[in-house]
Amino acid sequence: MTDGPTSSQRGKPLRVAQLNSGDLMGRRFNGYDLTPFLAGEDVESQMLVYWNRQSDAPFVHPVFNYPGSRALTRMLNVLEQRNSLHARLHPHSWSLPFHPQVREADLLHLHIVHDGYFSLSALPYVSQRKPVVWTWHDPWAMTGHCIQPSPCERWTEGCGQCPDLARPFPMRTDRTAEQFAWKDKTYAKTRAHVVVASTWMERFAQRSPLARHFPISRIPFGLDLDRYAPREQAAARRRFGIPLDRPTVFLRAASGPYKGLDDFTAALDRIAPDLKLCVIAVQEIGRFDVFLGRHQIVESGWTDDVEFLLDAYAAADFFAMPSRAEAFGLMAIEAMACGRPVLAVEGTAVPEVTFAPQCGLSVPMGDITALARAIEHLARNRLECRQRGELGRKLAVEHYDIRTQAAATARLYRQVVEDWHQGRGLP
Repeated sequence: MTDGPTSSQRGKPLRVAQLNSGDLMGRRFNGYDLTPFLAGEDVESQMLVYWNRQSDAPFVHPVFNYPGSRALTRMLNVLEQRNSLHARLHPHSWSLPFHPQVREADLLHLHIVHDGYFSLSALPYVSQRKPVVWTWHDPWAMTGHCIQPSPCERWTEGCGQCPDLARPFPMRTDRTAEQFAWKDKTYAKTRAHVVVASTWMERFAQRSPLARHFPISRIPFGLDLDRYAPREQAAARRRFGIPLDRPTVFLRAASGPYKGLDDFTAALDRIAPDLKLCVIAVQEIGRFDVFLGRHQIVESGWTDDVEFLLDAYAAADFFAMPSRAEAFGLMAIEAMACGRPVLAVEGTAVPEVTFAPQCGLSVPMGDITALARAIEHLARNRLECRQRGELGRKLAVEHYDIRTQAAATARLYRQVVEDWHQGRGLP
């Protein structure tokens, strides 16, 4: 380890390499959209991408891009699945410090590294060669196998005897205690600063035996509020063919164990028969076919078209995020920024992020009747929706400006680099 000057101390921008599984998918939280705003803080950010490199932006680069890499990685993932392991068998991870962008960087920022291409066992080696910041986008780093453990509490005491091995990332046999112990030993030798985006994740980390190895900062995700802003509703409704007088809800129609789509459709089936809604849904097609003829359904497959999403927020009266597990809920703050209130489920980060009950609205997890009544309430009280939406916009400006996120991130980068060169906080 050296005590040489950083690039910023030499009068150059601080150089950062961001490691992630994709670039455009998840761009609003993985560092992609943050890049130009970091530049405004004198930080030059480069993105290293493994699985889903979709952009030709000059700051996006492939990583572990050697012949046969993908085939080897998929084979190793099969071996991990058969042996109930995860994020352990990827030898190219040790080559990360030698990637040209990492060599030139003053700091390495890790994002989604548990997506089947990186071994956490390499973290101690990597963190000896570069200062490391690691954003925990979900609780996986603190569990024996799963991304979202709630309501299980075994992650607070070392896992083992797992009550649900089928949760992502699934195991054939219960090796959760072994995986937990492996993470503990790995983290003890790793020098990194962890970032979380919500107080929900911060409290989670405070209870985690694994998180004790790292200093942790909370930096909420932000949006470009010049772009994510209220639009005229009538024009947006014309785009989708929605009558001006029809109550409209927008949501992400994503199946799986956490997004709450089944809860939402069950609740929609329980609302009063006289209430005719429009449901705008993105991601999965056909999940609302049963309601055709009763409600207007406007569907789109998965889209990263920001203009489409902005019009969808504008056309809606409120946004629904019925997820049973969310560590932040970025679409919720998008809705707030666009002047729309958010209906969420208690026990996730979303009620706090959306300032429920003053701004957002939340119902008990698993209470389908309460969810149905909340949908009815917002649909029948469009003036209240507008008032809550106006407050949401105000709170988004106060708390979720991407410029604020960039400034806080840049300050953290400089502090981590300084501490690393001074030898502070060694494991």
